[in-house]
Amino acid sequence: MKKITFILVTLALCANFCYAQQNVFPLPLDNKTTIKGNTFRYALPITAIKMTVTVAEVQEFKGYYADYAQSLLGLSNIITENKTYFALKDISVAAVEVPDFSNTYLVVMSAQQIKDNMPAKLTECRPDYPDVLFTNSYNSKTATPPDFFRNYSDLTYTQTEDAFVETKIIDGVVTQIPSNRTKTVSKTNSQKAQEAADAISKSRKDQYNLISGEHETPYTAETIETMLRELKKWENNYLSLFTGIKLENEKTYTFYVVPDSKQPTPAFAFSAQEGLSLENLTTSANVYSVGIQPLFPAPINGTTELPIADGYRYRNPEPAQVALWHGTDKMFDFGILNILQLGDIQTLPSKQDQIDIKKIGFVF
Repeated sequence: MKKITFILVTLALCANFCYAQQNVFPLPLDNKTTIKGNTFRYALPITAIKMTVTVAEVQEFKGYYADYAQSLLGLSNIITENKTYFALKDISVAAVEVPDFSNTYLVVMSAQQIKDNMPAKLTECRPDYPDVLFTNSYNSKTATPPDFFRNYSDLTYTQTEDAFVETKIIDGVVTQIPSNRTKTVSKTNSQKAQEAADAISKSRKDQYNLISGEHETPYTAETIETMLRELKKWENNYLSLFTGIKLENEKTYTFYVVPDSKQPTPAFAFSAQEGLSLENLTTSANVYSVGIQPLFPAPINGTTELPIADGYRYRNPEPAQVALWHGTDKMFDFGILNILQLGDIQTLPSKQDQIDIKKIGFVF
């Protein structure tokens, strides 16, 4: 009798164990696996690098009087031709988690999970994540030439007085009378450049007089500061006619890169002639790549083989040095980030009915 009772109790315990046990199957399933009961799928997270890259489209405009900059002002570091080129201005990165669809699992829910209405909770609490294929975007900031440079219009013509002697017959007498006439002639570029240089010289002299106190009116400090600021602006305006101006039109790109744990991953292509591109990265000669270097070496034996059906899988990140490379040259060092794909996949104990799936993966 005692033996029969022991057997019945053992069978009941086994039945309760199986009833509460949820199984986790790696996907895709093989042909021999049959699934019964309510299920849901989840993917382990993987680390993507969110990159924000600011590119400047630089436009250089030659000054109207660049040819006279050296002779009139002693300037040599000036813009000598109109040109446009691109430059990398800023790059920043952040580590974000996205689904790793190469490591997905099917969970057969336990009776307790069904009783707790877990399917509804999974739908309500489904976490958002960036779609690395479709969230590439950019915004731009356009600069315009300064009004003075863009609208500069000096006097192309000037008035000159010609003196001469005019012969007239007055009362039958031939008489020579002094006379003059005004005529309009074009200024030469040299004359116009000299006038601009004189304006710069006058502005500097006026600034000196204000600072040295060589003025009759006792201006307040605020008034002097305002006058100096305006005089300096005037000087810079005329100076730009010799040095030229440089404008930067900024464009900021945001995109995601999932770095390979073993080799650099192409992120974008960039050249001074064409700017930044996210297309045809495998064939471009100007590719910039993201490389990760683990701080701790991987175990010699590698990841252990996981059982076919067991508890929830999860993965812990490993720290790594992240950098941007152009060929063999390190262009930017982003410091240390936690990278999930460097960590081994582990298995939780069975019967984790109260687990928060958001902490270990993405439900889909």
